[in-house]
Amino acid sequence: MDESTSPFWPGVPRAGGVPAHLVPLVGRGEELAELAALLRREDVPLLTLSGAGGTGKTALALTLVGALAPDFPDGVAVVSLAAVRADAPLAPVVARALGLKDGAAEPLARVREFLRGRRLLLLLDNAEHLPGVGELAQDLLRHAPHLTVLVTSRVPLGVSLERDYALGPLALPPPGATFGELAAAPSVELFRRRARAVRRDFTLTPENAPAVAGVCARLDGLPLALELAAAHARTLSPEALLGHLHPSLPLLSGGPADRPEHQRSVRATIAWSEALLPDPARAVLRALGTFVDGADLPGVAAVTGLAEGEALARLELLVSHGLVRPGENPDGTPRFGLLETIREYALERQEALSETASWQARHARHFLAVALTLDREVWGERQGAALARLEREHGNFRAALAWALDHAAPLGLRLAAALGNFWSVHGHLTEGRGWLERALRLPGDEVARAHAAYVAGEMARMQGDHAEAERHLREGLALARARGDRLEAAAALNSLGVLAHNAARPEEARAFLTEALTLWEEEPRDFGRTTPLFNLGRLELYWGDAQDALPLLSRALAFWRERGNRHGMGYALYSLGRAHLERGDAERGEALLRGSLTLREAIGDERGVIASLTALGLEATLWGELPAAFPLLGQALSRAVRLGHRRNVAEALEDFAALALAWGEAARAVRWVSAARAVREGVGALPAPLDGRQIERTLRRARAKLSRAASAREWQEGALLGLGAAVAEALQWRPTPAPVRATAGLTRREQEVLRLMAAGHSNREIARALEVSEKTVARHGENLFNKLGVNSRAAATALAVREGLV
Repeated sequence: MDESTSPFWPGVPRAGGVPAHLVPLVGRGEELAELAALLRREDVPLLTLSGAGGTGKTALALTLVGALAPDFPDGVAVVSLAAVRADAPLAPVVARALGLKDGAAEPLARVREFLRGRRLLLLLDNAEHLPGVGELAQDLLRHAPHLTVLVTSRVPLGVSLERDYALGPLALPPPGATFGELAAAPSVELFRRRARAVRRDFTLTPENAPAVAGVCARLDGLPLALELAAAHARTLSPEALLGHLHPSLPLLSGGPADRPEHQRSVRATIAWSEALLPDPARAVLRALGTFVDGADLPGVAAVTGLAEGEALARLELLVSHGLVRPGENPDGTPRFGLLETIREYALERQEALSETASWQARHARHFLAVALTLDREVWGERQGAALARLEREHGNFRAALAWALDHAAPLGLRLAAALGNFWSVHGHLTEGRGWLERALRLPGDEVARAHAAYVAGEMARMQGDHAEAERHLREGLALARARGDRLEAAAALNSLGVLAHNAARPEEARAFLTEALTLWEEEPRDFGRTTPLFNLGRLELYWGDAQDALPLLSRALAFWRERGNRHGMGYALYSLGRAHLERGDAERGEALLRGSLTLREAIGDERGVIASLTALGLEATLWGELPAAFPLLGQALSRAVRLGHRRNVAEALEDFAALALAWGEAARAVRWVSAARAVREGVGALPAPLDGRQIERTLRRARAKLSRAASAREWQEGALLGLGAAVAEALQWRPTPAPVRATAGLTRREQEVLRLMAAGHSNREIARALEVSEKTVARHGENLFNKLGVNSRAAATALAVREGLV
């Protein structure tokens, strides 16, 4: 579950935890019109909406991008920067908001590649504390000329491409205003609406209007301050409220004197609202300052040490005072968050009372417990819910890690290790490896260190960094063996087996996987043994015999299905599909591949989706269904580029080469196979025989259609082309209408029979392979002879060879 979906307009990426509730803006019509006109201009690529805290920049910006969404064909994306630390890299934050999964490429490169050529509006919200925002915005604009960037910040960015728009407070009534003029003033209207939201019978009258206008003037017309003040209309009349806000009151004159007047007004209003609370509710407000992207009720209870009922009562009091924003998690349970201005105030109060370390320690301990609990569920029946909650709390995990690695290293190491499976499954590979590398440099217990080394190795392997993967996995294996931890050792051996498989060392892979399986079988209560069992099946599929792979893969699928492990099921369905295709059962193979694609899309397994799309696209190509193959392979290649995993890109490019050949463009096919080969050699990922046979078949047939000199020239050009240029060429390729093939009128089953017939199999062998009767095979043979206009196996075989079926 990705918590970045905006509640305001469908399909818009939005970073953040607590869903914002967009209410109609008051008194900002002129600003909306001016800002919209600026963002539609080609000479304003970067617009900063600047203004003091509490002026409503975020609400105005969200309304603005929602209104402008139809003007941007590729959509709008919202990136909340409020919780990002000043020293944190910004590109990964933007990549996550754009829905880009981690891959081998650097986050900035992936963001540039994704935005290039797109007409998109990007909102960077709350940028004032991040000095690198201006440089990042200009970098993206240089690489994506059709991009438009809107930034909200308390101060302008100060970069050359920037156009600054200063947002002031809401307009106040003019001096000596009539009742009608008072009622029409935007600041008064905002107060009236918010007051009426907490007290239904509140009405603006000629008698109370002057007091309301006084409140607005005292609070400088700042929307946040007015909202906080209006929250007290339930118990205070406007006249009483104005009395509480008298400038001589000590609360109102508090706060640093060097703050701008507007900011002092907002802070004073927050302080006044807090002063009206009992001490226990104030403590909950300070505790909430530690949370990032909101908090659920169990989290608030755990960090404050309260029972959930008592915590809820205090949270409801804070909501009634306008200090806390209520929301909901996707499962309907409550969630609570603070506006950034109020969160800053809560953190200030923590510091003033010397509570910061205490709250952060409690927060880190709670989220370690959450991570440990959810990590046990990542591979089980509750996988979907566990991953969704881990993603939802990712901001809190980051905050807990940042504090723990500086102040409580052993806790930080345990937390990083516990998050490893989540990072791997949800594609946060670069970020996860960064946290783990940092944690592994610090002291900690050997159990956590062994697991952290294992998951760091797994993520390095997934990114194609084989040297680092092997280093970490061998470290984890040594630590696990030294402690006699068979399960941790088995996990490391399994990953070393996969690493050896990917590096074209099948015998070494078999040894690692067999030892892993033996260790796991000594622990009958643990279901991890299914993983090396599955990987042994994959080894048979890619390096041995597809028939021998089927029982191993089927056992893995049955076990994962029983456990509700959808991630494992996706892998097993994919591999079983490939195995059945290799055996000649196209119908069953395609059905299994489509099942894997559906499942992987549902759980957000991006690498798995790419693999399934690629296999389906290649299969459609081989069956001559070229118009169907083109979008499948196009999606696979585009998504592989976005992911940044070079091996996935190379595989998709190889299958694009097969499609180009089927379309009659042999030169492209040779060039793209050569480019892919160069990439494979660069990352040490040579193809296994299962894939290698198809690649060589494509290359052999393409070269047969070219002269020797032309073939050599295209091969050399492909090797020098570079991956980026080869991918761009493939994605921009628009083939002419597909040639009509003589076999196009055959059914899938008839093509299967023809392929096996041309390979020299008897009717009995074909019947056994397709699990049908010999009589059925004979009937298919008669039908395909009639459709092709031939009367012998020899003639049918010649035609099959000519059309590339064998």
